[in-house]
Formats: sequence, structure tokens, C-alpha cells
Amino acid sequence: MDFRAAPKIDLHLHLDGAVRTRTILELADRARVALPATTVADLEKHVTVGPDCRSLLDFLARFDVFLPALRSAPAMERIALELAEDQRADNVLYFEARYAPLLQAPELSIDASVEAVLAGLARGAPDRRWGVILCALRNAPPATSVATARAAVRRRDRGVVGFDIAGDERAPAAPHQEAFDIVRDAGLPVTVHAGEAGPASNIREAIEALGARRIGHGLRVVDDPKLLRDCIDRRIAFEQCLTSNLQTRSVASLADHPFAPLLREGALVTLNTDDPAVSRITLSGEHALAERAFGPLDWERVYMNSVDAAFADESTKAWLRRAFY
Repeated sequence: MDFRAAPKIDLHLHLDGAVRTRTILELADRARVALPATTVADLEKHVTVGPDCRSLLDFLARFDVFLPALRSAPAMERIALELAEDQRADNVLYFEARYAPLLQAPELSIDASVEAVLAGLARGAPDRRWGVILCALRNAPPATSVATARAAVRRRDRGVVGFDIAGDERAPAAPHQEAFDIVRDAGLPVTVHAGEAGPASNIREAIEALGARRIGHGLRVVDDPKLLRDCIDRRIAFEQCLTSNLQTRSVASLADHPFAPLLREGALVTLNTDDPAVSRITLSGEHALAERAFGPLDWERVYMNSVDAAFADESTKAWLRRAFY
């Protein structure tokens, strides 16, 4: 199957994990941010991961190298525009780009960061077949999560389509409850990073306490058969990402990955990239990887799962359904 030509949807895509290496070099030069290398080839060794990655925290350490170069409105607008260009090149018809605007502080306010990202995506994809999910951070003060939630609500009609919390799962999500109450009261849907490096109980907390309609990764749901059945019955979606789960050692091998078993069980499972630049992947490549690992798959069902799970409006979903045929 020609996956590059096939229509695709990416629902778990980190904006700052999709930055071109050459762009990092140029933005760092303008911002006078020191990098450990001065060429694209050498810098890639520091901002991408390979077989030497040993954990999720090791994976996330790559971001520490280049995030200081992304703390200006022009930088955020540029990486958003380039993300839209890269998605179009891979025939991704709809994507939801998520990121934590708190990571641009203190140089850039949450509001200024979000405005820049929306402007960049609008320039790169004026048809607006995209959405933005704002992320809070588990290990940040709850007040910052509230500020991020309010920024999301203010832009719910301008491209912000959801709210998330990410970061080290050892930090509890419960202290951030107020932020989730704010977005849910405003009608914004919720997805939560849970059950990636943490236990199945984090998935249950995300659904029951935070109101998540989707789970970022959710690998550990298979450890709790009752929870899995509840998720299937309630149509809770799982945003799964094969390569990044291997790189973070969240699964030992693709044979251990729950993507195909969950699909067979009838779960609302989707296939996504996570951090395509850091992982050196594309969504087309992830589809090919899945077929090599698991054999022929029902790709129409995977695609339609993504349409059903998307935080898009109904007119966009109708267009996406027609676009598959």
C-alpha cells in the first residue's frame, strides 16, 4: 500500500517535537542561544533520538537542547507554519498540534505564544484543517494550568480545540483539577497523557476525575481488563504512537505494543506520530511500520476511528469521511 498517498489524520502531534533541525539552528542564531553543534548533521545527534534512548525522561531531555530557541513570537509562528507545510507534504488531511505554552515563559506570555501559533498555522494551512490542543504540565504549579486553560477557552472559536496535561506521570494530575473544570465548563474536550510510563490507574483518573474523552498513549490499559471494557463501551479513544513508545522503552518491542490487539478488541484506537522530528519519522512511515509489524490492518477503520475521535467540528468530520473514498 502507498501510505504516502493515503489520506491520514494525526491526533497526537507535539508542535515542539516537530521542529526542523535547520530551523532550530537558524532560530538559535537569531536568539543568540548556544547549541552543542553548528551544522544540521551534528545537531541532529543532540535533538533526535535513536537506539541509545533509555526512558521517557531521556527522550524528553532532547527538548532541553532547543526549547530556549523557541521563546519568541516569530519563532513560534514559524514552527507552526512549517508544521502545516510538513503535514501537507505527507498527505495528512487533518492534524491536532499540541504544546505547552508555559515552556516559552518568561520571555513569551501564554497568550502571546498561542496567538503566534494560531497565526502560523493559519498561514501554513488557511483551510484550517487543523486544531490546537493546549497542554498543562503535571510538574508545574496548578496556577499555570489554570492560566493555560483560560487561554484555551478564550480561543475555542479560533482554532484551539482541546486541553491536555503532559509530563512525568509520577507527578499527580489531581492538583490541576481546577484547570480541567474550566475547560469542560466551556465545552472544550479533554485528552490526557496517561498510561504511557505510568500505571493503568492514571488512565482511570484521567477519565473519571478529569473528564478525558481521549487518552494520550494509554498503553497500560491492557493491564486492567475492566478498565479496557469500560473504555470500549464509553468510546474513549487511544492516541497511540509506535516509534516513540519504542524509543522511550514504554514497550519492549512492537510485538508487545497494544495497538493491534486494541484494534481487534474494538477499542477506538488511532495511530499518530507524537514527536516526528525528534523521532525522525512521518505518519506515512508509522503506517508502514505498523503493517510490517502486525500484518495487514483495517486502515479504513483506523482512519475512521481518528475521524470519530477528532476534536473537530461536524462539518470537518463530514469532509474527512468523504475524503477517504
